[in-house]
Amino acid sequence: MTDIADPYYAEMKQHKRDADWLYACAYANHCIPKKCTCGGAIMVETDERGRNYYICKVFEDDVLHIRHACLDAIEEELNMLKSEYADEVSLRRKLQYEIAQMREEMKELKKLIMGGR
Repeated sequence: MTDIADPYYAEMKQHKRDADWLYACAYANHCIPKKCTCGGAIMVETDERGRNYYICKVFEDDVLHIRHACLDAIEEELNMLKSEYADEVSLRRKLQYEIAQMREEMKELKKLIMGGR
């Protein structure tokens, strides 16, 4: 059992928080953002031309905050989902092929066992 007062535990928790922020920074302008790199909440804002943006609640134009076009973010998310779907379809086909092979092998083994009696 882990003791919460253990300094090692606190250090590991800090490493986990740091890793979570690295993920947020690395994917800040990719797909639909979950939260800003500064830790702020993300909201949708419309500019004067009517374009929607995912933007940090405390946005300042200093490259530390997210402002990402909604259309681009949704398109990236859709492309990512299409890729994941293609991977799943490929895996399913591979598994179906392997199952068919196993069935054939089972039929052959059954014939060998029945023929041996």
